Amino acid sequence: MAAMDTLFIALVFVLAGLVKGVTGMGLPTVAVALLTLRMPPLEAAALLIVPSSITNVWQLAAGPALYPLWRRFRWLLLAVCVGTACAPLLGAAAWSGAVLG
Repeated sequence: MAAMDTLFIALVFVLAGLVKGVTGMGLPTVAVALLTLRMPPLEAAALLIVPSSITNVWQLAAGPALYPLWRRFRWLLLAVCVGTACAPLLGAAAWSGAVLG
């Protein structure tokens, strides 16, 4: 059974990569949709972490110089880090009250 699941996952990523190359639609969109045929959506999304990280680093390395990019987005990156660090302090109740009104 495990070999069959591995084959299915590999075929899904090959098909999603083919769709991405031909149509330009995002690989995660196609891959999650197909993977959820055999597994819960949370597991399907977790499988996308490695390929997404690899392609992001690849694009960063192949793209323009890193320093101008960092200078452009430094305040955004700082705000994301501060927000992520403060999120556990707020607790789930504060978030649900803010989101649900």
